[in-house]
Amino acid sequence: MIEINQESRVSTILQIMKDVKESPLSVNKYFKEKNVPFGQAQYYLYKKAIEKFGIEGLYDQRRNGNNLKFSDEMKSFVKGLLKHNLSLTSTEVQNTIKNEFKTTISNTVINDFRREHDLIWSVYASVNESGASEMVVALALNCGLIDAITDSIYWCAQKKKESDVFKESELIQKDHQDLRSKGRFTSEYNNQSQVRESRFKPLEEKIENKRFASMNIFSLSRESIMRYMLALFSLPIATANGRVKSVDNPRGNALKYLCGFNYKAATLDKHIRELKYLQISNELIETTAKFWIDFWSRRNGSDNIFTCYYIDGNTKALWSSKPCHKGKVTMLGRVMNCLEQVFIHDGQGHPIYFQTFNGHADLGKNSLGMMDKISQYLKDTTTLGDQITVNRILILDGGGNGVKTLRELSGSGYHFITILDSNQINDRKIKSISEKKRYDFGDAYLVDCTIELEDSNDKGYIFETRTVQVHWDNGRTSVLITNLSEKIFTTDNVVKSYFNRWPAQELNFRDMKSGVNIHRVVGYGKKLVDNITVLEKIERLQRQKNELEWELRDPLDEIRNMEETLQLKITEERIYREKSTIIKGSRRLSEHDMQSLKSIQKEINSIKRKIKKIEKDHLKQFTSLKKKKDELARIIDKKKIYSVDVELDQIMTCFKISFANICCYLLDECFNGEKMTLQRLYDVVFDLHGKVKIDGDQRNIIVERNPKQEDVMRKLESAFDVVNSMGVKDLNGRRYNFKLL
Repeated sequence: MIEINQESRVSTILQIMKDVKESPLSVNKYFKEKNVPFGQAQYYLYKKAIEKFGIEGLYDQRRNGNNLKFSDEMKSFVKGLLKHNLSLTSTEVQNTIKNEFKTTISNTVINDFRREHDLIWSVYASVNESGASEMVVALALNCGLIDAITDSIYWCAQKKKESDVFKESELIQKDHQDLRSKGRFTSEYNNQSQVRESRFKPLEEKIENKRFASMNIFSLSRESIMRYMLALFSLPIATANGRVKSVDNPRGNALKYLCGFNYKAATLDKHIRELKYLQISNELIETTAKFWIDFWSRRNGSDNIFTCYYIDGNTKALWSSKPCHKGKVTMLGRVMNCLEQVFIHDGQGHPIYFQTFNGHADLGKNSLGMMDKISQYLKDTTTLGDQITVNRILILDGGGNGVKTLRELSGSGYHFITILDSNQINDRKIKSISEKKRYDFGDAYLVDCTIELEDSNDKGYIFETRTVQVHWDNGRTSVLITNLSEKIFTTDNVVKSYFNRWPAQELNFRDMKSGVNIHRVVGYGKKLVDNITVLEKIERLQRQKNELEWELRDPLDEIRNMEETLQLKITEERIYREKSTIIKGSRRLSEHDMQSLKSIQKEINSIKRKIKKIEKDHLKQFTSLKKKKDELARIIDKKKIYSVDVELDQIMTCFKISFANICCYLLDECFNGEKMTLQRLYDVVFDLHGKVKIDGDQRNIIVERNPKQEDVMRKLESAFDVVNSMGVKDLNGRRYNFKLL
């Protein structure tokens, strides 16, 4: 019976292989369209077997017993070889066996043998490259940041996988399969017009036809996701500009010891784009905000019933030929396409929360919504003692001093402190002036008073609030406003709280923006939408223009008749101009024609004077009408504008501000709170190279000493002692042990 089955099986295989060969279809299409009992890969195996052994190669040889290629003698040899040198790779073991026994054993067999006899090879068994920058990774792992981010992404992926959207996406067919090579996109595929046109489409359009089942992130384990997160977190160290594509530069090889795998730029780029399709940015922002609020609250707990939060913005230039939302980019000194991020910092200047907006962002209005979103995470919402509640004070720079913004802040339940511009201050607006007192924390005199400000958006509305005038000894004057009453917050504390933003927040924020490249915009898509502001303005201008034209209907009719006559005279004038010649700057015409030309020119000038006289009689209306027409002509083609996706930008910013916070933690915990910019931290610490060697469950990192900076090296040795005492373990469960040589 076995022989009959064998013959039948071989006969079937031969017939199918003949059909494939004679078919006009390619092998790939044949196996896709025909119902064949074996696959395309098996077809090539059968073909190879026939070429090597003939038809006998198709018969099942298992009935003859196993051919033990990896003999007991070889096993004993390999066991002794690996016990002597565990750092040998499986390929090196394979080559040694080939030289000794003249036979080739597959790496799979060797790997199985190593696992079975606990002879696992480790990439770090020998000495490899490393550096002092591993301190940042160790601290990120120790404080639980990477775990928090990984868990957030892992559970979002699992939730999406169980959703109806994921199940429906499995039914979507792959596009242009014949233009792909083993699942990879070829240049022919990328040059398809459909692919090129969709490249910068907005996320909500792309996601409709997205095959979630094809995304790699849904098949990744939590450990793999954690390794990716560590790689994205380490980008400021592994690249000079924070761009993922720079990972392929020599400096990017640092990922091999920072996260345990030397990812290529294309791999990381694919991963963050999959995060984008998960639409995880808001979840990630809230996760990191909650983590850092809890973390810094535990470290910097205070019994003060007031806690300050600094609000600041970061405008990023968006270089695009398409019309997008605009704002003033301070670092370039121009109004252009941009994205603006609003950051909330705690009292020590650590960034804890942010949002990205298209174009100019209203600091006051947007910060209120952001504070509401994270209020459930803030530790200061708890009570101290029996009845004392911690109050939040929002401190804004001059960007938040508009009366509209101040009114919103006053009615929100939050306290605020901000500064007025010089054009907002007028002695006639000041009242309830107190006596001058000396500033307890600086060289100035303070005057507590009340100021009245008029809302330009609501004519006649007067906003009254407390004001503190600061008359500095050097002759300058600053005017601060707040809704904190004098009974609960003294004049000195108002001034101190505001000016503590420099350097507590402003200097750190400036350093952070350049140190982790927050000023750069990460990849984006654009969606064409109605420009509501322009549409409203066009409607208003059109209405005002029509009203003026109705008011000036008689003068306009008169001017219109004159302009028709004027146009006829200009046409006549052109005839004589064309007949004339210009010689040495003078016009040459016959005497009769010259007289006719001058007569026409006199008539033209006369008509123009009459038109000007009519306009002068109604100067205000005509001037206003001209402005309305000019402005309408300027904006009439701006009814549409592109709204930019901020998903990817927000995802990457989460990692960047987390890196900046970890560096603050490093200086605070390991360098005794020493102040150091990120750039100097890179130069004197992170750029120190070294070696790493695994010794059992110990990850020994030996960093090379810089003999030119002995004072820094002494501080670094103390920092290493602090990190070593934490008992931090890497992703493989090995304990970090830093040493300076």
